[in-house]
Amino acid sequence: MEKQSERRPESEPVIYARSSEESWLREQKNKQKRAAIPHVKKDKDVPWEQSAQAYRKHFAHGGLNNRYSLAPIGSMTVAKQLLPPMGKGGKHRHYNEALLYIVEGEGYEMHDSVKYPFAAGDLVCVPTYCIHQHCNDSKNWVNVFYCTGYDFCDFLGIQATEQIEMHPNYRPPENSQLLKNDKGQTVGYRTSEGLEIRFGLNDELQLLMDAKKSSQFQGEVKNNYDFYVRTLSEQIRWRQSAIRIIKGNERPWEDTRMGRIKYLSHPNTNSGLLLFDTFIQELPPGGASGKHRHVSEEVHLILEGRGYDIHDGVRWEWDKGDVVFMPVNTVHQHFNTDTRNPARFVSVQSRLYHYMGHGGFEHMEDATK
Repeated sequence: MEKQSERRPESEPVIYARSSEESWLREQKNKQKRAAIPHVKKDKDVPWEQSAQAYRKHFAHGGLNNRYSLAPIGSMTVAKQLLPPMGKGGKHRHYNEALLYIVEGEGYEMHDSVKYPFAAGDLVCVPTYCIHQHCNDSKNWVNVFYCTGYDFCDFLGIQATEQIEMHPNYRPPENSQLLKNDKGQTVGYRTSEGLEIRFGLNDELQLLMDAKKSSQFQGEVKNNYDFYVRTLSEQIRWRQSAIRIIKGNERPWEDTRMGRIKYLSHPNTNSGLLLFDTFIQELPPGGASGKHRHVSEEVHLILEGRGYDIHDGVRWEWDKGDVVFMPVNTVHQHFNTDTRNPARFVSVQSRLYHYMGHGGFEHMEDATK
């Protein structure tokens, strides 16, 4: 039998890819950007700004193209918001969940037309894709500290904020003209260049979410595919029934190796949050917390007192009202320099890293008693 020669494929052109090198260079650049940003932002140095939603101060925010422009963290948007007496914020909705710690005052949340009262010390949980509005029905100002996973959702391609109603004292940009509907309600503005910015629900997205709600799982899970069909129904029900207000005065204090801590949201507690841990920590007069490190980013708002942090051997001074940032993989410890009074701060830690297999703490030193 005649032996047939083996036919080999013709060689194809090969191009050189620099994706790995580009990722190394990008991370080096990000490290340099993080290293150049202070870990403490003084409250007095951050300006108030007005948006369609509220008057607020942004301590960390930027989006994917502006990471590490304001703060040395990239997974959280961090801000303070003020609600004037008998005032309210703009009504809106987005995919990213949000948390609000009530620093001062009392009022209520409107979530999908349901009212949830809150008071100072409470944690407000805003589950994903919930129409919400922050309201003040008192004669005093309401001071709010909040965090969202805006940048994370931006990365996933689902960062779409629907501005349904602007706050009552909203003022459009300079030299622009308000746009109103047939009922006299403000629905947007026209810039001096003629560009129209319109607010309101995204009709296409609304139809999509309505279709999801009507697709309820029936019967038993018979295979792995059914597991995911059922998951959609379970998550929709969870969003509708999730706990919205965690009463701070009802949560217990715990004496831990890191110090005296009161957890408001935690994997072991029921809340309307999936992406954040939130806790209050108290430092005794002249005392210090434990020392530890974790992969996840963390941020503190100083509620009372004065002191300093040590981050990877660098000292960062803080006072009441300041915001303290702990970047990824930072060894940190907190110190109270007031020998007569305790210091307190509210802390928010991203839980995203936990779901990626990089959760937990490396504990290095116990807190002082």
